[in-house]
Amino acid sequence: KPEEEVRKLGLKEGQKVLDYGCGIGSYTFPAARLVGESGRVYALDKEPSAIRKIEEKAREEGFHNIDTILSDMDTGLPDESVDVILLYGVLPEIKHKEPLLRELYRVLKPTGYLSTRFCFRMKKERILKIMEETNLFSLKEQKGHILNFSKRSGKGP
Repeated sequence: KPEEEVRKLGLKEGQKVLDYGCGIGSYTFPAARLVGESGRVYALDKEPSAIRKIEEKAREEGFHNIDTILSDMDTGLPDESVDVILLYGVLPEIKHKEPLLRELYRVLKPTGYLSTRFCFRMKKERILKIMEETNLFSLKEQKGHILNFSKRSGKGP
């Protein structure tokens, strides 16, 4: 249940969240509610139809704190500008994981964290191995199927 999972993250009013591989916005909209009008949610997807759906729903429901990004890798966001990155359900789809994780590392604030989840398509051990191999993030905490990673210092691209 995306709404419940997002609530567990402890998002705060005014934070900036990147929903990477946002799809139809299952996590985008709950996150936008939690960060409020003073916060921002960047909803990124490579599918134009997904981006259109999010833009339509945001308009219909009066969300003014969601920005969409059509891309399959580069976020276009400034360095260290995001508090929390949601990487839910997309890691198994990404062929070249290291360049993606380098980009996410670049945009994440030093105090921020990357949140992902394990499932039948990608087990916890596999995610931990990927993170260890890139040496960019370290496991901060686990909440059920959610793994939150903080930035390792001095490991920039």
